[in-house]
Amino acid sequence: MATAEDCVALFSGLGLSDLEAEVYVFLLQHSPATGYKIAKGIGRSFPSAYKALSSLHTKGAILVNDGANRLSRAVPPREFLDQLESRFREARRRAAAAVEQLPEACHDTRVYQLASVDQIYERSRRMLAECEERALVELFPEPLATLRDAIESAAARGLDITARVYQAETVTGVRMVQSPYGAENLRVFKSDWLALLIDGRQFLLANLLKAGKGVFNAIWSANPMVSRAIYDYANSDFHHYAFRPLLDTATSVDQLRAEYDRLREIFPPGGDLGFRDLLTRFATDWPSDTERVEQ
Repeated sequence: MATAEDCVALFSGLGLSDLEAEVYVFLLQHSPATGYKIAKGIGRSFPSAYKALSSLHTKGAILVNDGANRLSRAVPPREFLDQLESRFREARRRAAAAVEQLPEACHDTRVYQLASVDQIYERSRRMLAECEERALVELFPEPLATLRDAIESAAARGLDITARVYQAETVTGVRMVQSPYGAENLRVFKSDWLALLIDGRQFLLANLLKAGKGVFNAIWSANPMVSRAIYDYANSDFHHYAFRPLLDTATSVDQLRAEYDRLREIFPPGGDLGFRDLLTRFATDWPSDTERVEQ
C-alpha cells in the first residue's frame, strides 16, 4: 500500500519540486486548507509553503478560492496528471522540432557505455527504427519479449532481419535461427544477453541482470570500422548456425553445397551498408562476387 511519502516521491519524479509535491499530497488528504494549516501540517516555514502554493496554482495543481482566508484545494490527481501528460507531449514536440534545426554533429567514432536498462531498450528501439536494410539481433527470452514490437515494426517496413534465439520463438516477418546450445546457455547464464547489429553501421551489446534489475555491461558505437567488423563476424556466425542442422540430416555433399550456397545468399558477406560505406571511402574497382569466382 502506497504511503504519503511514496506519493511525494512519485510526484517529485513528474516535475514538481519536493516541497510542491509535499504540499500537493497534503492537500489531497486535507482539502481545503489555508496556507497556515498547510505549513504546519508539513513542518515547513510559512513563506516556503506560500511560495509552493503559488507555483502549484500556476501549474494547475490546485484551486484557490477568492475569500479572505484563501483556502486551497488539490485538483483531482487524474485531472492534474492529464495536464502534466499534455504539457509533456507539447514540450516534446517543440523540443524535437527545435533540435532538427541544429547543425548536425560530426560523426562520432567513440565507444560508449550504457548504464541503465531503460536507456538500453530505448537505444535499441531507435536503432531498429533507423535501420535501412539489414539487422542481426541476438536475444535471450526477456530482451526478445521487451523488443518484440519494435523488431516486428522494423520487419514490417520490409527490412531483412535475422534473430538468433535460445528457445523456440516466432517473430512476425523475422528469420529465426535457434541456437543448438540454447537450453544450456539459459541454464548456465544468470544474466540476459542482447545484441543488435544494424546495417554494419552501429551496434549495441548488453549483458543485463535478470528481470531488468540492472546492467552488468553494455556498449554502443557507430564507429564504422568496429561496427562493420562485428557485423561481419556475426553474419558469418549466423550463417554457420543456420547451416549447422543440415549436417545431421544431409544425404549428400551436393545437398550440403546447395544449402550452403542458399544460405550464403541470405547472409551475404559484404552485403551490409557499412561495408559499402567503407568501399566508397577506401576502395576502388571492387570486384563483384561473380567476377571473383571467374578470377
